[in-house]
Amino acid sequence: MSAAPRPWIEAFAPATISNLGPGFDCLGLAIQGAGDRVRVRRSSTPGVRLCRVTGDQGRLPTEPEANTASAVLIELIKRHAPGAGLEVELDKGLPLGSGLGSSGASACAALVAGDAALGLGLGHPQLVDLARDGERIACGSAHPDNVAPAIVGGVVLIPNLDPLRLISLPAPRDLWIAVYTPGCEVKTADARAVLPKQVRLDQTVRHAARLGLLVHALHVGDLALLGEAIVDELVEPARAHLIPGYLDAKVSAIEAGAIACSISGAGPTTFALAASEERATALLEILEEAFTHNGVAGKGWVDRVGAGAQITSKQLH
Repeated sequence: MSAAPRPWIEAFAPATISNLGPGFDCLGLAIQGAGDRVRVRRSSTPGVRLCRVTGDQGRLPTEPEANTASAVLIELIKRHAPGAGLEVELDKGLPLGSGLGSSGASACAALVAGDAALGLGLGHPQLVDLARDGERIACGSAHPDNVAPAIVGGVVLIPNLDPLRLISLPAPRDLWIAVYTPGCEVKTADARAVLPKQVRLDQTVRHAARLGLLVHALHVGDLALLGEAIVDELVEPARAHLIPGYLDAKVSAIEAGAIACSISGAGPTTFALAASEERATALLEILEEAFTHNGVAGKGWVDRVGAGAQITSKQLH
């Protein structure tokens, strides 16, 4: 008589906004309103089997080694549970190529569920380090600025990669975020390909100073200082042309009183910061109007800084 299958364990991992102006590849925050769900259960067959992918319109690979949700579990087993077997189901809640850490959310939800299914009890640095492997598969670069906040939650600074170090920064209680994803796609690999290979020394100094100011502004809860800090003259200018209507949207948002407005990750998602829900809602309407006028109407919402990946159910059958 065959044994009953193990119960599914489901985890949710949030969308993330990364870079935040001067924090390229080292700073990101988790938001509350969107993310991916992954279900994992133990299997008697060694290895990882990707059983189902939904919400992706059939665009994601179904080979376990090529899909970030299953690929990170292969590495999880290799490092921490040799010989174990897992089955995986991925439900995409985030659009692909959006700049909201879509591939990272899949990887992080899978790892949190897989860690629970195997009873490993891994810590945040171990999970983030594993999740970086998923980013390498997705875009060729093992950057941590999406996966770190997707695991840890809140605002996370990654000052060192080897060894990996994660620093949680405080988020101002009155910070609201207008998030708008235009109706176009920017592949992370393409967005990284247009980055400058060299930058001037004076630009580097200003960039470093703004990142220091950003960290200080978060610690003291000063939204005006935060707005001064979220300025990027290195990465954003190189990527702006990849997003139709972005410069118009940014100018309109700043003129309307946004604390700051910039590209989330590789884009095209654009975020604008505000000190109230009402102001963020007004900024969202401005972003929508600008992108619609430029022929790339999309989807947006008002959000806040949120928690990291977590188990949502342990008894799914």
